[in-house]
Amino acid sequence: MIAMVGLDHRRASVEMRGRLAFADERLSSALRTLGSEQGIDEVVILSTCNRTEIYLAGQDPNDTLRVARDYLDTIYLTPQTIDTSGAVAAPPHRALATALYMLEGSPAVQHLFEVSAGLRSMVIGEPQILGQVRAALAAAEAEHVVSEELRTAFTGALKVGKRVRAETEITRADVSVAGLGVRSARERLGALTGKTALLIGAGRTCHLSGQLLQAEGIGQLLIANRSHASAASLARQIGGRAVALEEITSVMSDVDIIISATAAPHHVLNAEDVAAGRVGVDAPLVVLDLAVPADVTPAVGELPGVSLLTLDTLRDLPDLDAHDDPAVIASLQGRERDIADAYKIIESAMREHIRAQTMRLAVPGIAALRRHVDSSEEQELAAALAQLEHLSERDRAIIERFGARLVDKMFFHLVRRIRSLAEYDEIAPDVTMRVLAQLFSDSPSQKRSDES
Repeated sequence: MIAMVGLDHRRASVEMRGRLAFADERLSSALRTLGSEQGIDEVVILSTCNRTEIYLAGQDPNDTLRVARDYLDTIYLTPQTIDTSGAVAAPPHRALATALYMLEGSPAVQHLFEVSAGLRSMVIGEPQILGQVRAALAAAEAEHVVSEELRTAFTGALKVGKRVRAETEITRADVSVAGLGVRSARERLGALTGKTALLIGAGRTCHLSGQLLQAEGIGQLLIANRSHASAASLARQIGGRAVALEEITSVMSDVDIIISATAAPHHVLNAEDVAAGRVGVDAPLVVLDLAVPADVTPAVGELPGVSLLTLDTLRDLPDLDAHDDPAVIASLQGRERDIADAYKIIESAMREHIRAQTMRLAVPGIAALRRHVDSSEEQELAAALAQLEHLSERDRAIIERFGARLVDKMFFHLVRRIRSLAEYDEIAPDVTMRVLAQLFSDSPSQKRSDES
């Protein structure tokens, strides 16, 4: 059965999500570790800037969830949180336990479908999540820790996400977290025409941010990254200029907006560097930290003239009273019809998923039934032919074909009834199929009965 445990932007801070973010080798290691645990048959980890969710398949969902919770607890508690007095802070796993949500069975699959559809994103319908779901499945495939059950669920989620985007207008405003951040910067600085922006990072978020800034008429766009080649490549794509990370302080005096979105496990921009770069500068500076874990130290927001916006800041924006941008408003409210249509698509996909899972559960029972019927036919046929030794080979062949065809026809009707029962909505499908498997399983008692 499928189960999932996770946390997202609704219940966990950026700091907490940062501790439990998985990417690159950390993701691979987590997949291998959980995939090797007893009782866990499959595992996929979906880790984005706004959520970390572990999807599991195993015989006992309580066991798989316990293992996953313990693993997250271990990651979260390493290293322990130390307060300013040097004492160990209150056990952070209490905060983690409050933030986590857990689902099993069909609700876990429906949650995944809703995530893929963009219904659980910080900005409803944001487009990046579909690629992130696909990447999560690919990472699990690469570590050989996913099989039929989770592969079917994630493939279904990708289909749902594509359908929602094709059949509804839920993404019509095309507002992502990056877009919300750029528009928030515009609200604080006025028009961005002629301003100078610095992007720190060269990934998808910075790419999108750069495109949005160019659309706003930004005057100069600078890109800094740990890999200068990656910064130069992004600069060519979006019409900017690459600078070395070491040059950030020297260009800071001319910069109006900084957007940082790296995958670094530590801060890449601190208050000392920003203060040094802004000596003698009175113009306001907006810093957007769109990374998980955070790229910018909180002290940056305390500097004179500097506004620091984080993912948590953006999360708390709607009531929307401060926004006059029609695209933002359209993306965050007034979407009742689109959302309702998306849920209808999910409802249809869930019916198909449950039907497919039910039939998957039925296969062992049907196979066991066929073995039982074939064994009984062979025994009865052998007993009958032993009493008809006078028959010719041709007559014996006719009797054998008659028995086989009769059993095939009876079995066909039995299987059709079993399939009908599997799709009967008023009985829990897993209950129906497990009873079927138990009735026709090759248990030791069944084998003794057949042999007697």
